[in-house]
Amino acid sequence: MKTAHILFWTPEQGEDIISFLVDTDTVIKIELDRSDEAIEPIVDVYPIEFYLKGLSKINQIKIAVALDLAKNDNYTH
Repeated sequence: MKTAHILFWTPEQGEDIISFLVDTDTVIKIELDRSDEAIEPIVDVYPIEFYLKGLSKINQIKIAVALDLAKNDNYTH
């Protein structure tokens, strides 16, 4: 992994849920608690094919752009 791209950031009432494209075939979703307690983040890892299922066309385009950027990152560094 040379770079990570934020795909989605969903601020919820007590936590933030952030999805990252970390390479050309993996998405990591992290749930961060915003309370004052020291709670470990919840981390889920998905293959990109699994993550794409059921997404709206706009979100599929957003991921396609992130994938293109990730592929270019791999070629230029």
